[in-house]
Amino acid sequence: MVSYDTWPKIDPRILLYLMMVVLFLDHIWEIILAKRQQLTCLNAIMVPEPLRDIIPPEIFHRARVYELHKMELFIWKNIIDLIVSLLELYFGFYPFVWGLAASTLAPLTRRELWISLIFVFYLTIYISLRCLPILIYDKCILELRYGTHRRFPCYMYLLMGLLCIILAQIILAPLTLLIVFSVQIMGFFFFLYFWLMWAAFTLFLVFFLPYLCVPCIGVQRRLPSGSPLYADVQVVCDQTGFPMNRVFIIQTKSMQYSNAYFYGSCCLKRIVIFDTLLLNKGQPVTQLQPYEIGRGLTNPQVVAVVAHELGHWKSGHFYKATLIMKLHFLLTMVLFGLFFHCPYLYEAVGFAPGVWPIIVGFLIVLRFALTPYLTLANFLMLWNLRRFEYAADRFAHRLGYSLLLRSALMKIYADHMSFPVYDTCYARWHHTHPTILQRLAYQQKLDEEAYFRA
Repeated sequence: MVSYDTWPKIDPRILLYLMMVVLFLDHIWEIILAKRQQLTCLNAIMVPEPLRDIIPPEIFHRARVYELHKMELFIWKNIIDLIVSLLELYFGFYPFVWGLAASTLAPLTRRELWISLIFVFYLTIYISLRCLPILIYDKCILELRYGTHRRFPCYMYLLMGLLCIILAQIILAPLTLLIVFSVQIMGFFFFLYFWLMWAAFTLFLVFFLPYLCVPCIGVQRRLPSGSPLYADVQVVCDQTGFPMNRVFIIQTKSMQYSNAYFYGSCCLKRIVIFDTLLLNKGQPVTQLQPYEIGRGLTNPQVVAVVAHELGHWKSGHFYKATLIMKLHFLLTMVLFGLFFHCPYLYEAVGFAPGVWPIIVGFLIVLRFALTPYLTLANFLMLWNLRRFEYAADRFAHRLGYSLLLRSALMKIYADHMSFPVYDTCYARWHHTHPTILQRLAYQQKLDEEAYFRA
C-alpha cells in the first residue's frame, strides 16, 4: 500500500465532526433550494403570460402537481439521507461492513482485492434496503396525496430491487477490482495516472464518439442537398462560414425529444439535427404514430435553432468546455489524492490506525471530503453552461433570428410539456440551460436593446 507519512498530526475526532458539519450544511442547502422551488410551484397557479397560447390550463396544472410531488419527495429523501449518513459516520458504519466482509473471507483469503469485492456486495444490498423508507413514503403517502398513484404489486418492487442488486454487481464488481488493482500497481501518484488516462480517453471520444454512440440513437447521414431544409440551412451557414457537408440529420429509433447540437472541432466538427426536431419528423403523416403528428418545427424555425448551434461554434464553446472539464478533473484528482493519503480520515470514520482500505478511501473521499469543492465546482460549471447558452442565443439574435428562435423554443416546449416556473436560486444550482421563460425574456431584452441603439 502507498505511504501515508506526508500529513501533519490531526485529531481524527475533529475531522469526523468537520465531515458531519459539511454533510449537514450540504443537505440543508439542498432542502432549502427544494423548499424554495416548492413554494414557487404553490404560488404559480396561473400559466405564465408568454406561454398562455401554448399551454392549456389542465396541462399546466398536471405539470405543477408533478413538480410539487417531485420536490416534496426530494426534500424527504434529503432529510432521511442526512439522518442516516450522520449515523453512519458517527457509529463507524464503514469499518463494520469492512470487518464483516473480511470475516466472510477469513477462511479463504486476507487479500484486500477480494475483501473489497465482498464489501461492495454488502454495501449494494444495504443501499437497496436504505431506499425502502423513501420508497414507502412515496408510494403510500405522496402518490395518494398528489393523485399520481400507479398500481404496482409489492412483488414488482422486490423484483426490481433484486434486479438492481444483480446489475450493480455486474458493473461494480469489475470496477472495484480495477480500482484496487490499479492503485496497488500505480502507487502514491495513482490519481495523476487516472487523470492522464481520462484525458486520453476524452480525446479518443472526440474522434470516435460519432461512430460509436450515434448508432445507438439512430442512423446519421448528411443533410440531403436539394431539399428545402438544405437550402434554408445553407443561408445561415454561408453567413457564418460553416461547411454544409458538416451538417447531419439523425433518423432516431425511439427518441421523442427534439434536439440539435454542435460537436467536435476542425475537420471533425458537425452540427447534428435530430429528425424529431423536424415537423412530423420530416415524413408523411401516414408513416407516423398519432402522437407524433404536428410535433416538430417548421424549416425556418429549424434554421433558427441551427443559428443557435452556430453560436456555440463561433464562440469556441466546445474548446472552452473541454478545457474547463480537464482542469476541473485535474484539480479534483489532486484534491482526491491529497485526502486519500490522509490516514486520519480513515481513523475519523472508525478504522484502526494502519488500516486504510482502498475502496473505502474512494467512498469517503468522494462522498464526504470533496463535498465542498464538488458543490462549488458544480455551481460554477452550471453557471458557465448557461452563459454559453445565452451567448449562442445572442449570436442567433445578431443574425436576425430572434423571433424565429423564440417561436422555436415555444414549439419545442409545447411538444414536451414540463413545469415552466422555477425559483431563480434553485435553477442556478440545478439547471444546465436557462429556463424557457428566461430565454424568452433574454430575447426580448436583446430586442429592446437593439431598438434603443437604432
